[in-house]
Amino acid sequence: MSHARSQIRAGIVALLTGLVTTSNRVFQSRMRPQSDASLPCLLITTNDEQIDSSVDGILTRNLTISVRGIAKGNTTLDATLDQIALEVESIMATEHKATFDRLEIDFEDGLEKTTGSITLHYQFQYFTAADNPADLL
Repeated sequence: MSHARSQIRAGIVALLTGLVTTSNRVFQSRMRPQSDASLPCLLITTNDEQIDSSVDGILTRNLTISVRGIAKGNTTLDATLDQIALEVESIMATEHKATFDRLEIDFEDGLEKTTGSITLHYQFQYFTAADNPADLL
């Protein structure tokens, strides 16, 4: 069994797979796609987690999950990034444990290919047994 954090990340990938703009190009990875055929895409990552001490053997965990949309740098880049955000925000609003925290937009032209990104950060609170972090409570 995998860590609860991995289970949550996989659930977000499943939830966001099939959106109009990014289709099945949704990855549990920090690594940027290496081919234009993989764009636009979503990268789902877990970044930091605050853990409250065990109470009766239960840990309260506050996890930040980032949904990063990446698109080719061209004249429609901003519109594409906004469309990705529209689709992600609409679906993530159905995830009752997710709280939308903040958004960042970036542009990179120092790579082989120019890309832009939009990163939506969500907070998740969940609970695990102190002695079994794979067990979501």
